[in-house]
This record gives sequence, structure tokens and C-alpha cells, in this order.
Amino acid sequence: MTKLTSENRMIQLLRKRYPRADLCLKKGIGDDAAVIHPGRSDEYWAITTDMLLEGVDFRLEWTRPFMLGCKSIAVNVSDLAAMGVQPRFFTVSLAVTEGTSERWVLEFYRGLNAPESAKGARLIGGDLSGSGNGILISITALGESKGRKILYRSGGRPGDFVYVTGILGQSAAGLTLLQSGKGRFRSRPRQDALRRHRTPEPRCEAGVWLAQSGLVRCMMDLSDGLSMDLPRMCSASGVGAEIELSNLPVFAKARLWDCDPVQLALHGGEDYELLFAVPEAKSRLLERKYPSRFPKITKIGKLIQNPKQISILEPGGKRRALPERGYDHFRPSNPDV
Repeated sequence: MTKLTSENRMIQLLRKRYPRADLCLKKGIGDDAAVIHPGRSDEYWAITTDMLLEGVDFRLEWTRPFMLGCKSIAVNVSDLAAMGVQPRFFTVSLAVTEGTSERWVLEFYRGLNAPESAKGARLIGGDLSGSGNGILISITALGESKGRKILYRSGGRPGDFVYVTGILGQSAAGLTLLQSGKGRFRSRPRQDALRRHRTPEPRCEAGVWLAQSGLVRCMMDLSDGLSMDLPRMCSASGVGAEIELSNLPVFAKARLWDCDPVQLALHGGEDYELLFAVPEAKSRLLERKYPSRFPKITKIGKLIQNPKQISILEPGGKRRALPERGYDHFRPSNPDV
């Protein structure tokens, strides 16, 4: 019996076993969300689901129930942002341990419905259960397209420029603080890192704008780290990539607690920023039109012809392969949350 060792491999096996077989299904297994065109609807609908497990994805001693609710819906809505659709509805299944108070549950649900995290998605149902081994959260979120414009991980072509929104590695810096027991110290950089880890903000407004712009070929969100997610986009598009280290938008303040900002940006995970590719001929237009009210965008590299080559260029010009050291649920070496 083959041991389950890779999330990517398991997804590939499921994708082969359950291929798209319905006219209403526009995109099935293998993207940030499934996309359907139900009945006579004018628009496409994207559907995504995610789980959070106590001891794997969160620790109760590190987060209050309101914050946990915020993060739980944000990680789902981020998948909708990656497709360029507007969040509409969500359901939540919550299993809690014996002794969990009503107040804890109500505060958790208050976080689920926080506007900055839910981004307009409305709670419409779910399930409640008991658990004998930690809290379990499972959310399914639905989003609606605008003008049937949706972005997938596929579609990138050699020569396209690769962009990201926001700053990479800030959430991982916050996790490092919690793991080292330094999360209680008060300073602006530390609080920014902790907030980004505990209550990430999905980039829905930017995602919808990018999809509507007609300037972007493909897009996904960064949940498991650039070194894990970039190869996924490249695989879906049948291309490779070169990333310039000096262009990465890193969280430089992480050096204050002896972290390497570049390593956090490459491998940290839970950024929930957007990663997308733009044709070279449209890149200047994108940068000129992109609204300043959204998180900044940074050009970090380009897509190349060779699908087997995903590399990073160091400041001195040296090229080396980008190792996949981001988060994989089935990798034994994954650090505790």
C-alpha cells in the first residue's frame, strides 16, 4: 500500500479518477475553486471548501474565537478572490469539544461574519457536532462571476510577467513569533505580523478587478508559500518560471527577531496574496491602471518555456532551482502551527 506523502500527488490522482463529466461544470478538481454554470443563470458560480483542525491549523492558546472565525472564512474567501469572483454565500460545519462554552461559539460565528474577512459572503447554513479530539472547522463558500469573467491557474504563457499583491512572509513571521513564545511582546512590527497571521484579509476587491481588467492570463492565491504555489500555477499552464529574489516584496522587519525575510517570502505560507501572470505587452498598462486603493502589486519574475525549470535569480546573477519547501499537509517535516 502506497503511503500518502504529497498533497499535490493526491489531487492529481483524484483529478484523473473523477474527470469533468457534466455540461454545467466549467472547472473541476485542481484549481482554487470549482466553477459551475447552473441552469439558466447568467453568471458562473465558484465553489470552494476548506478545513481547519485544532493542533494542525491553529492552537486555541494562540488565538481568540473571534480571530479564529475571521481566519476560517478568510482562507475560503481567498480562493474565491483567486478566481476573480465576488463572494456570496457560505456554510460552516463546526465540531467542538466537551466544555466549549456558548460564548466561545457565538464569538467564533461573529468572526466568521466580520465584514473585512467575509467580504460580503453571507452565512446560510451548516452543521454543529461534538468532537472527542479537538475542534474541527469546515467551510464551503460560493462566489459569483461578473460578466462570466473568471481566472484559472492555467493560461499562462512563456514571456508573461509574474506579479504578486502585497507583502510576502509577514504571516510566517507572525507564526515564528508565536512558536518562539515572543508573541506577547508589544511593538508595531510584531503586532503587524501577528495580525496578518491570525486575521488575514483576502484580496477580493483586487481579484475581481484583475479578472475584469482583461489584462491577466492566470491567477491563484498564495496559501502554502510561493515555492509550493508557483509550481502549481506553472504545472497548470505547462510552463516554467524565473523569480528574481531582489524583486520579492519581503517583510524586512522580520530581521528584528532573527528571521530571514527572503526565506519567509519563498516558503512561509498563509500569505493569502494573489499570484498572477500578465502578458509582457500589457504589463505597463496594468501597472498604470491598477487602483492605488488596493494592495500594491510587484513584478517578481516571468514565465519561461521549460516546464521543468522553476528557478530563482540571485542579485549576483546566479541561477538556482527553487526548492519546494512551503506547506504540505502530508509532509512529515511540517512545523507545528
